Amino acid sequence: MRSLTVALLACSAVALSACVTTVKEQHLKDGYRLLSGSEITTLVSGQTVEGRYGDGHGTYIDFRAADGRLSTLEPSGKTYIGTWEVEDDLLCLTYPTAPVPIPKCLEIAEKDSHYVEFRISGPAAGKLGAEYVSIIPGNIKNLPLE
Repeated sequence: MRSLTVALLACSAVALSACVTTVKEQHLKDGYRLLSGSEITTLVSGQTVEGRYGDGHGTYIDFRAADGRLSTLEPSGKTYIGTWEVEDDLLCLTYPTAPVPIPKCLEIAEKDSHYVEFRISGPAAGKLGAEYVSIIPGNIKNLPLE
């Protein structure tokens, strides 16, 4: 009985793994392409990004300063201050002031000037992290950076 349970759990993990990558793979099949590191830097440096979380938890606003500082206004009204950088072809965000101060790195894909982020690690790997609603030069919401 124990080996059957282990086998079922292993099969479930494989099936779940296949589901996790489906969202990203579907976007790529639909004509999205992953951005390079230099394209990501050009896209977000010095910009206010409004995004809609892929898990349906609302809309956030980020200001990603050209010097790597970051401020995020969450749907709850809380602001988290951190840093951003591009590592290889990933956008990596770190929030020391967040309740769980772990860095997260994301892939960004684009199609017809529509941008989406995909999480690359943890239980949400391969899932849609967010889609960008707007990208506007400057800190238009005057988000604090310190």
